[in-house]
Amino acid sequence: MRSCSALSRLLIAIAIYSVLASATPLAQTKTSAPVQAPDKMPVRLIAKLPDYKGPSRFMGRKALVTFSPDGRLVAMSGVKGSIKVWDTTRGDLRATLQGDKERVSGFAFSRDGGIAATRDYVDKSVRLWDVARWELKATLPGRKRDLETKLKSGFSFEEEFGPVVFSPDGLLVLSEREDDVVAVSEVPTGKERMTLNHDTRDSGVKDVMAAMFLGGSRHFLALQTGYSADGNWIFTINGDKSAKIWDAATGRLKMTIGNSERIYRASFSPDSTALLTVEQQGGMKLWDVETGLLRGQVAPKGYLEYLMKNFEFSPDGKNLATFFFGDTRLWDTKTGDLRFKMKGSETTDATFSPDGKWLATASREKQSAAKIWNVETGEMKLALPPTGHKSVSVIFNPTGTILATTNDKGVILWNAQTGELLATLSEARYPVSFSPDGRTMATGARNDTALLWQLEEGKELREASLGLRCDPRQGRTCNTC
Repeated sequence: MRSCSALSRLLIAIAIYSVLASATPLAQTKTSAPVQAPDKMPVRLIAKLPDYKGPSRFMGRKALVTFSPDGRLVAMSGVKGSIKVWDTTRGDLRATLQGDKERVSGFAFSRDGGIAATRDYVDKSVRLWDVARWELKATLPGRKRDLETKLKSGFSFEEEFGPVVFSPDGLLVLSEREDDVVAVSEVPTGKERMTLNHDTRDSGVKDVMAAMFLGGSRHFLALQTGYSADGNWIFTINGDKSAKIWDAATGRLKMTIGNSERIYRASFSPDSTALLTVEQQGGMKLWDVETGLLRGQVAPKGYLEYLMKNFEFSPDGKNLATFFFGDTRLWDTKTGDLRFKMKGSETTDATFSPDGKWLATASREKQSAAKIWNVETGEMKLALPPTGHKSVSVIFNPTGTILATTNDKGVILWNAQTGELLATLSEARYPVSFSPDGRTMATGARNDTALLWQLEEGKELREASLGLRCDPRQGRTCNTC
């Protein structure tokens, strides 16, 4: 009965996601006519980038679109399982990174941009590349390439591309080995420094950065790992009823957090003081990293977290937003208490501004394309005019002055201070990613193509951006969807 129930919930979630992704036009009314305004911000198309593998409307698979730290390169998922790296000035192809006999399912630039890491889909081996010459520097072994391993990998209902995990200083990288072992290796040599063994005694289906659905009593089985922003701690989870926190310097186990439900996902808060765990049935809990005590349950069961990430930390780690098609809730991460319930937000996506003062929510309502909320008071600051189409995602630029919304007919740029429409890009599609300086934007498009854009904020937006830029010391990457 439990297996059937889980399958039913999964099918319901798939149906909901399909409706969201299709983003069919909303009926227009006299009281909420779609915006029709000329572009007020210069946006120039730099290049059309071919062989791009975009996101799938089935199972919520995501695509890769990420800039290097200096903004000179953009890496994208390729149609044949590769990673394409492009020059952002002219749109020239710099590198095509392939896996060893299988497609690539993970990618990340190191903090200084000097090293890029790729991860293979099945065996999870990690490759370290010198970005200057695109030479292979090291290969970190993963799991065995036998039939048993492939059966363990199964079929992923989680995002196709996930990040390869570097330490915050970029000197170490995490990779998976057999039997729930995480290896910590030096960059760029690949020399193994230590291993962390989650040591499960449950059934043996494992996968890094991907959640698996299988019949039987254990449906989601995942080995995941990540660093705290201060670099002091590493967490591991593997789909059992525990999360483990390790000392990143010594590899010693700091604590085991026991839970009543299986844990499917985890994430440190940006201030490194809390660990958020997401359960198989969608419940979310905040745990104190120092004591291991429960700070609070911030979402009940039944959030249908199978397909989408539905939480977002503020850059300073003090607030947590949770959402899934209904009202958005804002939580105090220190106490676990509910601060505000943003009623009527009908949220499909949410993101904080770089300074953490504002929360933008993508809306499926007829009355608004998106809403911007005051994090301090919980009051709505702006309701952006309707576009005639359901909004799928929202993202601030690095200065917090521009908000991009996406729908099935394009990408729209708004003045985040006034709500004024700045530009409509009908060729562009989800996802959207800004370069660290905000001057370049990458978007998806149709027909296996991605687009590279040059933006000019203008004097008014530049002046408004003072004091709003991201602080990398907060552990916040604020230039990607």
